[in-house]
Amino acid sequence: MRNRLYAGAAAVAAATALLALTTAPAGAAGTPVLTIAGTSTAVAVGDSLSAGLVSGTLATMYNPGTTTGVKCTVSTIGGTVSSNPTTPGTASGPVSTLTFAGCTSNVVGVTGVNSLTMTNLPYTLSISDAAGLPVSLTPTAAGSIQAAVNLKTLAGNAICTYKSTSGSLNGSATNTPPKITMTNQNFTKLTGPSICFASIDFSASYGPVTDTTLGGTVFVN
Repeated sequence: MRNRLYAGAAAVAAATALLALTTAPAGAAGTPVLTIAGTSTAVAVGDSLSAGLVSGTLATMYNPGTTTGVKCTVSTIGGTVSSNPTTPGTASGPVSTLTFAGCTSNVVGVTGVNSLTMTNLPYTLSISDAAGLPVSLTPTAAGSIQAAVNLKTLAGNAICTYKSTSGSLNGSATNTPPKITMTNQNFTKLTGPSICFASIDFSASYGPVTDTTLGGTVFVN
């Protein structure tokens, strides 16, 4: 009888252990937050990351609730990795590049876009393995996330400057397809003539994010 009891207890323990293994979530403890897609290779501290706009999409800065403002066919985000812990955790690093090109405007009285520039770089990009794979861009301790839009108008050039309303830009990542998306991130006008909107919403999707040091698409575990 005692042997049968021991055997039964051992079977229950084994079943419990198997259940724990089979129900463990992807990205279980010990896996780096960022790896190269299709491999177990960790994205290393110091690696350079870069991404352009998802094919067929635009980066936009529109008057909130409308499709009026500035849209750009080219945008690039890039930086390096300063932290890539094992899960659960948040990988992060400085973003030193956030550029825009091929920009046009449909604002009445605007005849062209000289430039769209994000200022006070670098920012810090953080990517978490939490539900929804949240992503954030935050300013350095001494700065703020700002944008400067230089417009050609019927009355000459107009420079509109804006500051992130919440202090950060927030979005999420996906692995299928591989991209980072920020939607309707609000900026408030700092300076500029009346042709500049009082606020604008920034939206863009970047992907795939590539580790240009190792080669390959970055996967969030």
